[in-house]
Parts: sequence; C-alpha cells; structure tokens
Amino acid sequence: MFKQFLDKVQGADIPMITSLLIFFVFFILVGTYLFVIDKNHVKYMSHLPLNEEQNTDQ
Repeated sequence: MFKQFLDKVQGADIPMITSLLIFFVFFILVGTYLFVIDKNHVKYMSHLPLNEEQNTDQ
C-alpha cells in the first residue's frame, strides 16, 4: 500500500518516511516513559487541585 502511494508522489518519499519515523519514535518514547515513571509521582500529581482558587485558605 505504501509503495504504491510513494510511487505516485514524486519526491515526497524521504519527508513522508521521516515524518512516519518521528511519529513512531515519539509514541515509543512516551510509552516507555509511562512504564518507567515513578508511580508515587503519578499518584501525587493526580491528587493536586485543578483550580487554584480552591487551594487558598483565605
């Protein structure tokens, strides 16, 4: 499928393959980061308030 598409578009093979590789490398790195990250940090960040107005003691 990709070979037929690359044959029809002249001169676009290098940018298309490069962008596909960047896409896959990014998601592999994000997936690896999610498995390696400290679970206590994730739990701490999930308990932080989303609205700063609720966090003030005034």
